[in-house]
Amino acid sequence: MGVVVIDAEVTLADVLSLRLSIAEPLADGTRLVLRRRGTGEERRVTLGASGGRTRDASVAVSLVALDLGPGRWDAYLEQDGVRARIQSADPGFSLDRLDAYALGRRTLAYRAYRTRNGFLALKIDPAEPVADVRAVWFREGRFEVTGLLAYTGLDDDDQHRHATLALRHSDPDRSPPDRNTLDRSTLNHSNPDPSTLDRSDAGLHDAGHHGAGHHGAGPHDAGAGDVGPHDPGPQDAGFDDAGATVRVAATVKGVRFHAALSLCDVLAATPDSQGSWEPYLEVDGVDRALPLGARLDDVEGKRRRVHYPHALVDGVPIRPSFTQGDELLLEVGA
Repeated sequence: MGVVVIDAEVTLADVLSLRLSIAEPLADGTRLVLRRRGTGEERRVTLGASGGRTRDASVAVSLVALDLGPGRWDAYLEQDGVRARIQSADPGFSLDRLDAYALGRRTLAYRAYRTRNGFLALKIDPAEPVADVRAVWFREGRFEVTGLLAYTGLDDDDQHRHATLALRHSDPDRSPPDRNTLDRSTLNHSNPDPSTLDRSDAGLHDAGHHGAGHHGAGPHDAGAGDVGPHDPGPQDAGFDDAGATVRVAATVKGVRFHAALSLCDVLAATPDSQGSWEPYLEVDGVDRALPLGARLDDVEGKRRRVHYPHALVDGVPIRPSFTQGDELLLEVGA
């Protein structure tokens, strides 16, 4: 059909906005077809004719009205009984756009992207409030993290909000996630130096950048953590009473957060020096504890793709890593 997407974006109102380069004008009755991988479920939208001589066209389709479920949906153009996948020259979504998109409170997050084979597709995920990690440090015996509060509905302003970083200890006897190694060989594993252990330079998956992401504010001192058995509160809906929890004050300004805690406190709470710690952020104005995840980018499968150097504290190795669901962990004694 000679149709190529030059620019693809899902707007803040969840409208798929496409700019097309076309060899021939779109005929009346041309349809955009979205087909769900795995099930073959389809949604069809009839497009207007593009005019007699134009070589480009713009398309805007409300995705909410189509009632699309989570998954990946491939895009086709159907014209005069012929259907073909839509090629895309757009290298991928902008990380800056993703940050702006994540400021709203949503139940589904829509993304337009180019597949490995160069076609337009949509990726739809459930969207729950999360503290999206941008940078991690190990230095001077502390663990530090910065990031962005996503899908909370909070304003990106200068307001300071009371917040707490809570690390909950997990059972060390559970099976650890797979450690297929696509290791970050450029990092010095014996040097927990002040350099930032940032995930932004990791390998890309499926779609590329054409915008720069944030990497959080610079580090600053934080108070010592409180160590003790878990004492569930109103924001601890995801916790049970089985493990110890370390808590420390965090800084939240608008939707940006920073937190730091002593790794000695983590070891003191686990006498056997084994197990994993799951970090959560508790923020005033948010009705649930926020897991620390890393989803607002184009790097999927971070458990395999992003590997950090470890720190040695009293001879015990401690390493940040990710779960299969791209949530941050601190692994002790691993």
